[in-house]
Amino acid sequence: YFLEENNFKDKDVTYTEYLDFMAVCLKRDFGLLLDRQEEKVVADFVFDKLKNEGRPFVFEYFDPVDKKKKSLRLHLIESRIADNTVWYSISSDAIEFYLDTKEIKDESKISVEQLLLGKLIESKNFKGGTDVVRRINNEVERLKIRKNEVAYLMANDVFAGIEAYEQFVDTGIKWFEDEQRLFVKNSELIAASLKKAEEDYANVGADEFARTISDIYTLETELHVAMNKHSELLRTCTDLQILADEIIKKTKLNRLRNTFNFKNGLEHIIASDDPLILEKLVAPLFAPNLKKTFNVANIEQMLSYPPAKDERGDKIEKVEAGEITFADEIEEERIQSNHRIFETILKDMVKKMGRISLKQYSDVVRKALGEEAIKSADFYSYVTVLCQQATYEPDKTFDGFKIEFSQGEPENIVFCDGFEMTDLYFLAG
Repeated sequence: YFLEENNFKDKDVTYTEYLDFMAVCLKRDFGLLLDRQEEKVVADFVFDKLKNEGRPFVFEYFDPVDKKKKSLRLHLIESRIADNTVWYSISSDAIEFYLDTKEIKDESKISVEQLLLGKLIESKNFKGGTDVVRRINNEVERLKIRKNEVAYLMANDVFAGIEAYEQFVDTGIKWFEDEQRLFVKNSELIAASLKKAEEDYANVGADEFARTISDIYTLETELHVAMNKHSELLRTCTDLQILADEIIKKTKLNRLRNTFNFKNGLEHIIASDDPLILEKLVAPLFAPNLKKTFNVANIEQMLSYPPAKDERGDKIEKVEAGEITFADEIEEERIQSNHRIFETILKDMVKKMGRISLKQYSDVVRKALGEEAIKSADFYSYVTVLCQQATYEPDKTFDGFKIEFSQGEPENIVFCDGFEMTDLYFLAG
């Protein structure tokens, strides 16, 4: 709790805040339903144990280097008075003891090391801070090696690699933002310590001042190295995240079947006797959204887009107006050509026989040009044109022959179904 409040939230703790935390902890973690007075009794007891009634804790251990038993004395909780309030915080010795005796999994080891670094800088233990920064560098190198192992594992075993990647994210990457913030905070503490040492130059000897400045510069140099390595690790982890996304996407696509055998699917539905499976078969066919849109803003880009140098336009041949023949002109030419043929046959018959009937004429046309000629609208229109005059004059000559209608009851000639005319005679002019 003190680590979280003092360092991650960057604030000291009052005793009232500690009591509120303990009340929640007793209910949540231990299931104790106590009244406020009982909660205070338990909280006071625990707090006295943390402070050890004002005395330092003493830990005896055997030093393998000096080969003798030693004693370690430390205070877990420190206190200060400000604005008529007592504020509590965890000590640097407690943080270092925490790091030495706990395998950190639920928080960043780099962040906790930096909390210790901040305490050491504030207590002017710059050499101890340099050792802490070197441990941070070692942790960054360890994370870099672990990142390379995860990338290699993903390249060879996708599923094991993704599992290792997720674990790596939970134990390393997700703390980067807090770690960067603490780096900046410690840099500011070093700058403040350097300024304070320069201000105290008159109160200390030259030798002590030189040692202090040297220790601060050494610490600052090591911290800059750590910050650069940490930034490089952040960039490589970003590349690892992109690689993981690409591998996952590629694996998903490879696991999809390219084709579907509808015959086998139908047999499976029949065998399972479950028509609801048809829903799963048909539903994907309605899934695609084929609606397409065009961004109007792209029009300006299209108009300003420069054409390629080797791009050539299509060559357009100039077409003279006289070369164009319209459909009605083709039709008119066909009608006039047929009419000339019909007229040639008619003139020859009149010239040879002197007087012929329309029936005789049509029989000759049928024999000469075929049944289709009689059925054509061109033959009917040709005869109609000859007969449809504004006024009829018996002695009028039409280009070498006359037309004469039958006297008395006229006879109707049926050329084909729906094609009937009254018989008439053509005479030599």
